[in-house]
Amino acid sequence: MRYLKIIFVLFLVFGCQKANKKHIAIGTWNICHKDGNYSEYKITDKYVINLTTVSDEVWLFQNKITDSTLILSKFKNGLGLLINNDTLVTISQSKSKIILKSTYSWDKLELNKAEFDYDEIDSTNLKMWKSKTLSEFKKRAKLASCPDLRTEEEKVIPTLNLDDIEEEEIPIGIIEN
Repeated sequence: MRYLKIIFVLFLVFGCQKANKKHIAIGTWNICHKDGNYSEYKITDKYVINLTTVSDEVWLFQNKITDSTLILSKFKNGLGLLINNDTLVTISQSKSKIILKSTYSWDKLELNKAEFDYDEIDSTNLKMWKSKTLSEFKKRAKLASCPDLRTEEEKVIPTLNLDDIEEEEIPIGIIEN
């Protein structure tokens, strides 16, 4: 009987521990990109919010966490990804930085822990929530003042001058039956 009591106590102690751990990427993050653009990410276990100086849009994606990966997908009637899903794998982590790698583009995101957080999404007044969130983001982006670290060669966008291309005339023959 004593043996049964010990097993019951062990089962109770180990059974009451939290089964799933919080993913290290859950939180608010920011990054200065090499081209001088600034981005922020809020990652929860249900969604990811992304704001960037490239766009005046609040990007919102569904998030599913499995092990050390985040699986992003679009919400129904939401903004789409270039592909159906993108998986971000945790490459490296510390208290103040996390590196995620996309399995679609193989790009690495070196995110820094942010000292701020967003207000909860107000689904009853989404337009006002987006406006306020974008306004606060723009203030932080201006303070971050991310420098453009690209070389002069990287800044040049290749163009195709169609005026220099010689057109080739291809004769079309008529085939008689």
